[in-house]
Amino acid sequence: MQKINKIAALFLAIPLIFSSCKKEENKTVVTENYKGTLIVNEGGFQKSNGSIGLYKPGTDTYVDAYQAANGIPLGDVVQSISAINNSFYIVVNGSNKIEVVNQSNFKNTATITASSPRYVHKINNKKAYISHLFKNEVSILNLETNKIDNTIDIKHWSEHFGQIDSIIYIGTNSTKVMMINANTDRVIDSIEIGKGLGKIQQLSATKIAILSAGAKDWTSGAVLTNGKVVFISNTPAKIVSTVNLTTGNFGGAMCYNSGTDKVYVALGGSAIYEVSGTTATDWTTLAVTSIYGLGLDIATGNIYATDAKDYSSNGTVSIINSSKEIVKTLTVGIVPNAVFFNN
Repeated sequence: MQKINKIAALFLAIPLIFSSCKKEENKTVVTENYKGTLIVNEGGFQKSNGSIGLYKPGTDTYVDAYQAANGIPLGDVVQSISAINNSFYIVVNGSNKIEVVNQSNFKNTATITASSPRYVHKINNKKAYISHLFKNEVSILNLETNKIDNTIDIKHWSEHFGQIDSIIYIGTNSTKVMMINANTDRVIDSIEIGKGLGKIQQLSATKIAILSAGAKDWTSGAVLTNGKVVFISNTPAKIVSTVNLTTGNFGGAMCYNSGTDKVYVALGGSAIYEVSGTTATDWTTLAVTSIYGLGLDIATGNIYATDAKDYSSNGTVSIINSSKEIVKTLTVGIVPNAVFFNN
């Protein structure tokens, strides 16, 4: 996730890397289907070179999926991708749009105009919510027309989503997570979590985890507030446990292994913390300069850690196995922030 406090200085990417195979062979492999690991590359801010990279596990194939399918780049600041109703909804924050593509061939089927969009969350087959940077609202998207029907005033910028029953939990730029009843599209409550609200991770139909990264002094780099992971369950909402971390940062990343019921957290450095029960263990310190995003492939148990490097040149994605070893490092697009497994 792009760090909110650095929003004005971020983004965009074009996967400029190809494998040692011939370009014609890569194109054939990709266009057979777009199954594989999708890398969200924000790209350079105002460079209009954001991308969705496609990596074929077990091969050296990596291409710009949207460019390959549509012949044009995605645009300025590619923030996120969501799978909804046999389509991918690709949020392009700086370009103020959401590109809708067919899941099987990545061909564009619609373009939705939206102000500084961040994430799209499916409510049902007919409705989704869109979060926004710089706007104190959540948009209601009609999935049948791909038009925004209405908005919900939540008094804050909005970020990640989570859901328990019909209650939608929305991260904000404050210390609160807002709650919306999806049946009525009304704000019903909020929960105080803490500074540096980061990702909301869906753990099950009745449980979510919320990362609060804490806070640092922008000038000195001193940690002002340590981060924590808050677990929420049931309706009405109930904080069932809080796991305190030993440091804090400007932002962080989180992923979940449903097979082992363990949450993994990074706070911008090279360390990954394994959160299990009520404790957080420094799982390993790796040769990853600065972890910007995390993803976990449930099919293999491998963790994918993205590194944005200098935010202007190509980043990397390190694949880490259950033995805590980096088994492969991919050179990808500019500012890789997330990984989506389209297996």
